[in-house]
Amino acid sequence: MYKKIMAGIALTAALTAIGAAAVSADGALKVNTRGIAFEIPEELSGLVTVDENDPDQNTIVSVYETASVEAAKAQGREDSGAGWIFSITAIPEARIRELRCGGMDGMSVFAEDDDLYYVYETPTDVRFVREQYEDIEEDQKQFSALNEWAGEQVCAQIIDNNPELEPKFFTNTELDMYVAQAAYKPGTNFVLKSLDLGPDPLDPSQLMEDDYLDELAEEAIYFNVTDEMTAPDGEYNVLSFDDGEVRFEFFKTTDPEEKNLIREVRTVDGEEYTTLYLARFEDPEDTATDIMERWVQLIANGGSEYDDDDDD
Repeated sequence: MYKKIMAGIALTAALTAIGAAAVSADGALKVNTRGIAFEIPEELSGLVTVDENDPDQNTIVSVYETASVEAAKAQGREDSGAGWIFSITAIPEARIRELRCGGMDGMSVFAEDDDLYYVYETPTDVRFVREQYEDIEEDQKQFSALNEWAGEQVCAQIIDNNPELEPKFFTNTELDMYVAQAAYKPGTNFVLKSLDLGPDPLDPSQLMEDDYLDELAEEAIYFNVTDEMTAPDGEYNVLSFDDGEVRFEFFKTTDPEEKNLIREVRTVDGEEYTTLYLARFEDPEDTATDIMERWVQLIANGGSEYDDDDDD
């Protein structure tokens, strides 16, 4: 798949309502460029402009609302990005890891192939433009319909149309960002601590084991928990950052659901604020509690493997 995409980079396409796309017999606009294929339904196909001309070669295809593009051009703002609905980009793994260390507003990874990640990118500001706004309500409905279709259909179609792509999804919570920094950002300082092993923190640099960080960073997604769920009582392992001002508590529990609850405690001006997360792993047998316990015990035991079955 990677070779197919790189071979297609040499092709140059002008900004056009059709581009390399083709109108099918049912009136839908079929887009197929560099291995990325999706279909714009007939009722929306006449409203969009498809752009496949990417100067930096990361963006495979972008879709704009044509009326906004034309309105901005009439106002002398043709390079403003007006009317942008979405782009599909292919980003190398190393760059994705850098991005995951911070906020990825407007970027959603949805698939991977070899060392490339495919990202659905959307604007984080308003791109709806009109020269005059007499029919603003109807025009906004049209713009909203395009965004709704894109958000619900495009990524799923791309995966369905290309069996070489593997679905992949990352969340971008505060927990995601800190775990990514620990795993991928050189110079990130963090410590581990287990309350039942004494007050002193465990220094991961004594025995750095990347597998545990990779499991937390690559094989799990994290969700903010609603008020209906509460953190369990009892002991926990701690992953701490920023000289202890931000810490994540991994509960030492035997309850299967509670094993994937993680509490963030953030100290601001002497006050503590908490956020509760729920982890979901690609392997349903994995849990946040067990991964952290294995990591902590490996360091505490000077490198001896820890078997969490011993707790049963």
